[in-house]
Amino acid sequence: MSDTAFAAKRRITLAGAAIDAALAVIKAVGGVIGQSQALIADAAHSASDLASDVLVLWAARIGGQPPDANHPYGHERFETAATLGLGATLLMVAGGFAYDAATRLLHPERIAEPGWLALSIACLSVIAKEGAYRFTMRVATRYDSDLLRANAWHSRNDALSSVVVIVGVLGSLAGFAYLDAVAALAVSLLIGLTGWRLGWRAGEELVDTGLDAETTQGIRAVVRSVHGVIGESNLRTRRMGHRLLIDVTVQVDPNITAAAANDILCGVRQALRRHLERRCDVVVSMRVDTPVHTEAP
Repeated sequence: MSDTAFAAKRRITLAGAAIDAALAVIKAVGGVIGQSQALIADAAHSASDLASDVLVLWAARIGGQPPDANHPYGHERFETAATLGLGATLLMVAGGFAYDAATRLLHPERIAEPGWLALSIACLSVIAKEGAYRFTMRVATRYDSDLLRANAWHSRNDALSSVVVIVGVLGSLAGFAYLDAVAALAVSLLIGLTGWRLGWRAGEELVDTGLDAETTQGIRAVVRSVHGVIGESNLRTRRMGHRLLIDVTVQVDPNITAAAANDILCGVRQALRRHLERRCDVVVSMRVDTPVHTEAP
């Protein structure tokens, strides 16, 4: 990762962290004063976003380091490991709030009635987090960072969870006090869904899951389209952070020169990099089918 890329990621993440820290405190205090369980749950969501900001900064710095003797393929998997840890944390947070919300629904006497303060804070959260999502996603797209995309979606999910809080508080103000607990349960489910998606994707990468069938078929087609390639085999793919790692064996004419064979291998690498439109490491080996000569008896 270039210094420019890291600086851009650092700036947008620090800005997001400042927003998350402020919202976590405001929501927690407002939830207690305004008697909104849903807003308190949303405060935990903002706090988890703040934790993700810290992870992003750490992983972006470590993951952007160049390969060394101990990590010859680079350090991108540090970002993946951080994403997996973040997903697990979100699942635990979601479980705790879902349990608390369900308990309150089973014991209506424990349900408080939130007021206009909780509603105002939830509206402020929607505006702030939607803005954070848009700016973070812009940087994530520019530098092709899955970890930054995940952090952007944390902001979007926080905005959506605040929308749920608004609905719950409005329902409570209208005389349906239980809707605040229902909103808290819905927020916890949103948090859990985000944690599951992040953890699943990171886990797939850590166990070297191959690319999807459509992408794999496209890679095969590109390899076969290169002039001089007769066929391909032993295609293996995997992800490492924002990089794709591809190994493939190509079959060529046994009668061509070594220089021509080298041109074919270079052509395959260049064609795949153009097709995938992202950073990838391509290892191409060659198989030569030598004609079989039989001797007369």
